[in-house]
Amino acid sequence: MDKPYLTVDEIAQALDVSVETVRSYINMPKDKNPLPAFKLGREWRVRRTDFDKWVQDRMNIRPDDQ
Repeated sequence: MDKPYLTVDEIAQALDVSVETVRSYINMPKDKNPLPAFKLGREWRVRRTDFDKWVQDRMNIRPDDQ
């Protein structure tokens, strides 16, 4: 079963980018559609559903275009 929440490290691995890049996605201005996240203690967490939607929104090909 997939975890409902992802860490910054897990997202970095999934996207093959650095942890700093993921943090920059989280801290983007609101008008640039940042990666939705919340802090749990000192660590950022992202709901898997929010992550999946965020990635889908950035894809060049949408499933309904196929």
